[in-house]
Amino acid sequence: MKHVLIVDDDTVNLDCAKIVLGTQYKLSTCASGLQAMQFLSTSIPDLILLDLNMPFMDGFEVISRIRSNQSTANIPVVVMTGDRNPEIERKCKEVGALDYIVKPFIPSDLQIRMEQVFLNLEKAGFYAESERNAIPDGVGRDQLTGLINGEYGWQLIDSRINAGSMGALILVGMDNLKVINSYFGMTAGDNLLKVLAEIIGHYTDSDDVLCRIGGDRFLAYIAGATDKDGVGRKARGIIQDMQARLTEFHLEGNSSVSIGIAMCPEDGDNLPLLYNAADKALYHVKQNGKNSMHFYSQAAVEGKGGIAGLDDLYEKLRRSDVEKGSYVLDYYAFQYVFNYLCRQAERGEIRLAAVLLNLLPEEGYLPSSEEMEKAIAVLDQSLFTCLRRSDVCSRYSNRQMLLALPNTSAAELQPVVERINKDYEGKMGSGKIHLQIYVKDIRG
Repeated sequence: MKHVLIVDDDTVNLDCAKIVLGTQYKLSTCASGLQAMQFLSTSIPDLILLDLNMPFMDGFEVISRIRSNQSTANIPVVVMTGDRNPEIERKCKEVGALDYIVKPFIPSDLQIRMEQVFLNLEKAGFYAESERNAIPDGVGRDQLTGLINGEYGWQLIDSRINAGSMGALILVGMDNLKVINSYFGMTAGDNLLKVLAEIIGHYTDSDDVLCRIGGDRFLAYIAGATDKDGVGRKARGIIQDMQARLTEFHLEGNSSVSIGIAMCPEDGDNLPLLYNAADKALYHVKQNGKNSMHFYSQAAVEGKGGIAGLDDLYEKLRRSDVEKGSYVLDYYAFQYVFNYLCRQAERGEIRLAAVLLNLLPEEGYLPSSEEMEKAIAVLDQSLFTCLRRSDVCSRYSNRQMLLALPNTSAAELQPVVERINKDYEGKMGSGKIHLQIYVKDIRG
């Protein structure tokens, strides 16, 4: 089913278009040009049905921005407008609009025009590349990215290798996704995975297999690839393109992409062996700074004699997932760190403050689960903004956060909690879920 994005600030037109086209196409809607550009940053439809006359950003500017962005430049655009001026029609063609529909439209005419547009595009072979991963009935699709899922992807790759196909197995991992989810919310993490799927897709073609195998990992098999230099250029392109998108989202210091590569049959003549090799190569990248690629090499991955030096181990152990903000641990790991800090405080070696943050709805107000999820995500962001790298925090429940603040006295603690509360309230706006804060000095 083709995916159509409808952009129109007139809700009547939107509703009408949804009724007319909803049974034939997957529809998404935006009420402004700005919303459309935000939508296109994470999702690429098969066609855009665009109103010209919108406030703040009209249709011509939207088209200009679409055409100037590499990832959206080729999306077909059909224009809608209530202006019957021939000059408008001429300008639409100049900016690259595929067709021109006058409003108010007759429902049957809109339906026929859309069918004709898609038919012409298909005859021209426009969708042949984008449909290379078409999935047979009954086969799974990854619901988040739209790619084939890991199970079906594994079957396809395995069958090609067993048939004697040479190629490159590329294992792609999003770095620090848990940190992104903790500090910026699950939606931010999901959007990054969608963007990464789109970018990897640009570096694969109709003979390749691309799937999401779960979590932050994607698997691609580049069929017939024997040139490591060419495969390496693809991998570096994925890393660089994703870094550019992370910069657009102001997340470049918080995440990156790491890639491990295994060559068939050089590194294995069956999929389990190849995957194991690619996984070791990816692990090597993760342990050596991330944001890079590595071809599998037994010597490089395992090291000489399996013995590492102290300096090498020190560099690996001291790496953290974030450039700033507190260390974020799950509750069980937090217990160990907290007990260790308490022992230091009891011996008089450090000062230690413990803080419990509760999310408390206003009296008589019953928040929805979505509101509570937003509140805890905002609190995560506030802690990232307000705490030091020496501080440690953990989520105890969906309404409580625990903090351990080393070398913080009672006098120093008050400005810290005030800063957290102010940042949280500022991000929540006029919300009805507020912070309740308890503090405790831990001394020897």
